[in-house]
Amino acid sequence: MSRSLRGKVVVVGDRETLPLFRSAGFMTFEAYSQSQALNIVTRLQNSDDVVLIVVLRHILDNEEEFKAKTSGSRIPVFVLPTLWSPGEPLDVNKLLAKALGL
Repeated sequence: MSRSLRGKVVVVGDRETLPLFRSAGFMTFEAYSQSQALNIVTRLQNSDDVVLIVVLRHILDNEEEFKAKTSGSRIPVFVLPTLWSPGEPLDVNKLLAKALGL
């Protein structure tokens, strides 16, 4: 019999987006910059009841830098794209090669 992991999922984002997550039962923290989000994530690393941290992508200046700074954390940090996140161009050839295992 497996034991399920119980704890809180925390969402870090802006005031306009967080009410949606709050209404779904998630704990939320406001941040309007990458440095604010990083400070919140750092503080949450010491929490025993947090199992996942979700950061909304549009508040980050440099997503790769943010991921590098949070990669060694005890609690997984997931960056969630939103409608306000900058778009990324699709490379169909690259996607096809990946799908074919090349």
